[in-house]
Amino acid sequence: MKRTVVMLIAGLALVAGGRQVFAHHSFSAEYDSSQKVEIQGVVTEFVWRNPHSFMKIDVADKDGATKSWTLEWGSVSQLSQYSITRTSLKPGDKIVVTGQPARDAAAPRVLIETLKRPADGWEWKGRVQ
Repeated sequence: MKRTVVMLIAGLALVAGGRQVFAHHSFSAEYDSSQKVEIQGVVTEFVWRNPHSFMKIDVADKDGATKSWTLEWGSVSQLSQYSITRTSLKPGDKIVVTGQPARDAAAPRVLIETLKRPADGWEWKGRVQ
């Protein structure tokens, strides 16, 4: 009986842990690391969370139309190592971002490699390869 209970608990632990691994995606599956883009825009939202933080920015194209872009960033613990907090970027901040574009060219998404806020010279260069 004791062996059955131990095996059941071990099996449940494997199943529960495996679900988290399968839920995570590979950056190379989502973003094209052979390409680099630079976009400038205004922060509309900064979501500080695990496993990845996200930002939404409004970007004006050459015709003056505004498009919302989603920027994927590091985890809370990764960003904290660079003294970045949930209040480091706020709605209204104008930023310049370089990074890897989404593999789906129609999707306005970027995996952040560098980020600058020209107004005060603040910058982050954490994903430069």
